Amino acid sequence: MSESRSPNPPNETAIDEVWSELTSDEHSALFRDLKATTLRRIDEHCKRQINAGEYDSAAKLSEIYSWFADEHLTEGSPLVQQIFRSDTVQRHDVEYGTDTLGRIVFDRVIETLEGDDELLYVYDRQRVRSRVAEMARYFALIRQRINEDTDFEFAPNLVKMVKLAIVDREQPIFEGDEAFSFASTLRAVNKELVGDVSPTTELEETVGTDWKRIVRETVRVFKEFLEDGLAAEFDSLAAFQKRALVKLYTQSVTDQNLDTELAHVITASTGGGKTEAFLFPILMYCHTAWSAGIDGTKAILTYPRRDLCDNQFERVFEYAHTINKLLDRETAAFEDAPISISIQHGNRTQIEVDCPECDGTLTPPERSGGNGHKDGALSCSRHDDHRFDWATTDRRASADIVIMTQNSLHLRLMDGHGRAAFWEQTYPPKFLALDEVHVYTEQAGMHVSNVSRRFKRTVREQSPGQAPTLVASSATIHNAEEFTERIFGADDANRIHPRDDETDTVGSEYILFVKATEPREVAIPIGDSVFQPQDEWDDLERTTASNLSCMIQVAFGFWHTARKERGGTRGTQSDKDKILGFVDSIDSVSRLGSFVEDAEQERELFQLRQPDAFLHGEGKNPDCPSERFRNGVDDQYDESAVCESLPPNKYLNECSVYEAGECWWTMDQNFELRPMQMAVQKSGRRQRPNEPVDPGTDWDQLIATSTLEVGFDNDSIIGTFQYRAPMSVPSFLQRKGRGGRDAEDRPVTVVVLGSTSTDSYYFHHSDYLSDPREEHLEIPLDEENQFVRAEHMIAAVFDYFNVRTGVDAQRIYQGSYGEYGPDIDELESQLDSQQSDLHNWLRQTFDVDEPEVERALSALDDYVDSLQQPVAPGVDETPYWRLFQEAVEEAGSSGSYRPLDELASQFGGER
Repeated sequence: MSESRSPNPPNETAIDEVWSELTSDEHSALFRDLKATTLRRIDEHCKRQINAGEYDSAAKLSEIYSWFADEHLTEGSPLVQQIFRSDTVQRHDVEYGTDTLGRIVFDRVIETLEGDDELLYVYDRQRVRSRVAEMARYFALIRQRINEDTDFEFAPNLVKMVKLAIVDREQPIFEGDEAFSFASTLRAVNKELVGDVSPTTELEETVGTDWKRIVRETVRVFKEFLEDGLAAEFDSLAAFQKRALVKLYTQSVTDQNLDTELAHVITASTGGGKTEAFLFPILMYCHTAWSAGIDGTKAILTYPRRDLCDNQFERVFEYAHTINKLLDRETAAFEDAPISISIQHGNRTQIEVDCPECDGTLTPPERSGGNGHKDGALSCSRHDDHRFDWATTDRRASADIVIMTQNSLHLRLMDGHGRAAFWEQTYPPKFLALDEVHVYTEQAGMHVSNVSRRFKRTVREQSPGQAPTLVASSATIHNAEEFTERIFGADDANRIHPRDDETDTVGSEYILFVKATEPREVAIPIGDSVFQPQDEWDDLERTTASNLSCMIQVAFGFWHTARKERGGTRGTQSDKDKILGFVDSIDSVSRLGSFVEDAEQERELFQLRQPDAFLHGEGKNPDCPSERFRNGVDDQYDESAVCESLPPNKYLNECSVYEAGECWWTMDQNFELRPMQMAVQKSGRRQRPNEPVDPGTDWDQLIATSTLEVGFDNDSIIGTFQYRAPMSVPSFLQRKGRGGRDAEDRPVTVVVLGSTSTDSYYFHHSDYLSDPREEHLEIPLDEENQFVRAEHMIAAVFDYFNVRTGVDAQRIYQGSYGEYGPDIDELESQLDSQQSDLHNWLRQTFDVDEPEVERALSALDDYVDSLQQPVAPGVDETPYWRLFQEAVEEAGSSGSYRPLDELASQFGGER
């Protein structure tokens, strides 16, 4: 072949045919890989320089090409075999040779990356720098700018050091040999039912030997749901999702004859499909139970926060509506629907769901007078006939799937709402799911573990032959099996997760660690003082260069210099242009949001860094030497400034402003030259930083506490930031996982670390966050903490009363319906009559010895005795609780209670 190669360079036809073959739909995966691996190589070159303190980083194209040839131009490489040896290109390979064609492909790949704004040429166009490396340069040089009157040369630097980490993005494989079709997955379910397999208690008692036919009907319906009812892009299951569906569903319908209690934990990357892994088998069981005539709640899905409950309720509603409609039951009554759902938390009546039949919004019924909403079924704001009785906020409704927080479950175990929804039915809930289980650390974890034990005990009380299916899920947890056993109090745990050969690297993500300087007071000269020696400054501005100052400058610098995309690029529907920030303090959220809002909207400080030389007369950056860079350029012919095609550099195109970091050269798109819209989220409410107006999705940067750490999925988020050291490594991983939900996204996370010892530790051990070891992902849990358990043992007493006697906690502490105040006589009576059974209940619930049970019940007896004491011995023998009850009933809203006034006067005082 070498003897016949042409000495001439390839002609235009040859170049176009090579490129057309490579960029065809058939080879789109190969083309993506070439771009991704080349960019990663450039990133690694820049990363080494940045982490060595050389922030003006660059990669030589000659060195990158040497790597490219070794990686992609070998005889057996996909580029050579699939492209150069193809029918269209092979003749050009014969004529010009692999090296020549490889150079053409390499140059075009670099040009494509530059055109896509992934990298930029620097110096003499023989070197390149990635967009993230350019951003790192801006952050390393960032200064505190106050207004246009302050000379940047006197502005204090805010950053001591910057480090860059590049992390592979791993996702479960949803296509190819490692994925599974819906049909093959459901055949695996049927296979599990072959042979001598017995049904669960509830199926045995309701349908007997007909149970396998009902299960097969569920499989048929669910096959239709999966193939026709899901979004087009959801056309297969990852291997771990298949295992979860087969395992969880078959366990729910068959008698496992387990000698030990088995829990399950599903782990996969953020956005990897964990929810569907446990939700699909739950939906299948709901259909099976409906076909068998089994009433009552089938699954309780618990989440750590209300926002996450709302988010998941919308997802479950969509699936439930699809299945109900598939069975011509989308408008069925609550009792007749194949799948009914409810949401239960303190703000449940504020839930809003998109109407599946029109562009309206589904909400619970309005209160009279339009003063908010009350409990009830969801109906549409636009069409009265779009009403879905099977979706409700009624706490007493025994919905098939109930979505709630763990605190709500804690209350439902004790109150009449829970008794009506869960325990007055023939069969208790089958599934209990703890999603985002990694957040249950410290007291939250102790609380949830005890709620789980109380739930299991109540299920056994209701149906001794029916064991609940316990499921946990998390993206960031190491000791998954052990932690799951402990939080559920189970004997064993089964982990369901993507194995090493079932995941694929889908790109890279970046983490920039910014170490702020030490806080200090700074005097900045203004006016004529800039020309005077420091000891003669008369006109100056005093400021504090603090850690928060650094975060403020980085916050708006991040948005203005981050790479963005408009919807439609590479097939995406959403714009890629939002930043989500996290701060572990409600007060800091407010302050940071207000300061960034002021910097953006009022002072418009971003304009002081605009590359005015090639913005054709913007004139916002007072320091830009635009005349020098536009010297000899004629605007009439739309000619470019000298610095427009390449950023300035100290060798060929010197600019002191750019070298000082005061020209954000990449900020050249129109949507980056406007003030960004700010929003903050705290205590479950989203608003503008300085006014209580809900912006909805109209924001460019949203600053929040941990409330948005999990379950907040917005396809437009391309970057996240963390201010100060994170609370834990798993927490940080969840936060950065909010950005870049699409497989081809390359999200950026910025961690601004201050001057505390903890912040310094994380900066110097940044690999704990970028590449954590297993011990960093362990979740601490003190599930047997006696102080927390003692509180739950008291609560468990009321669980017992609720299911055994129908006397719930609300009656004890608030009185029967129509009455006011506590009913301590009833509590005392119940404690006396149920003493022996209460001992057994507590021992079995918490697996504790008799002395600990005795201490808990004695504490409750002491509490009752204290409330039975007379309010004023020798003067008024009315028990304290009775006086309180009567006072509440008589006083009402007036607050006036005559007996209490008379009693106070006897002691010479007033209330």
